[in-house]
Amino acid sequence: MAIEVKGQQLVDNKELKSLAAFIEENHPKKAIIISNESEARRVGPISVLPWRAFLEELWAGEIVS
Repeated sequence: MAIEVKGQQLVDNKELKSLAAFIEENHPKKAIIISNESEARRVGPISVLPWRAFLEELWAGEIVS
């Protein structure tokens, strides 16, 4: 699993490059960016989650199983 935390309100595509490079080299099962965005979204293999949604999914056992 690859997790990256960003403080921005909006994570743009150029900020996904480092995680995309990590995915290409290491092939994690999940890739998540935790941010201050208001809505969850998916960009290719990367899930961009608001921090509250991430914590809810983590506590519900949906992130790590």
